[in-house]
This record gives sequence, C-alpha cells and structure tokens, in this order.
Amino acid sequence: MVIGFTFCILYFNLFVFGYSLFDYLLFLLSRWECYFFVVGVVLVIISLVRKEKKV
Repeated sequence: MVIGFTFCILYFNLFVFGYSLFDYLLFLLSRWECYFFVVGVVLVIISLVRKEKKV
C-alpha cells in the first residue's frame, strides 16, 4: 500500500506539465505501481472486517 501511495504522490508532478485531474486519473489507471495502493487498501479492509474464531 505504501509503494502505491508513494507513486501516486510522485505523479502529482504531472499537474505542473498541464495534466488535468481526468488525465491524471487516467494515467494512474495505466500504471501498474498504483494498483498496489488499491490492493493494500482491500487487504486492510479484509483484515479489519474478518472475524476471528475464539478458542
């Protein structure tokens, strides 16, 4: 999750080159590094929601 979020922050520099928010989001969807953030968030949610069996 940290790797994906780091790359999303690093790609904020695209706004300096004239990218719009829509172009930025399309660029993020085309980069495989940014999918780590989504996968990490899903894993965190699963770990929080999952119920543990008490012995």
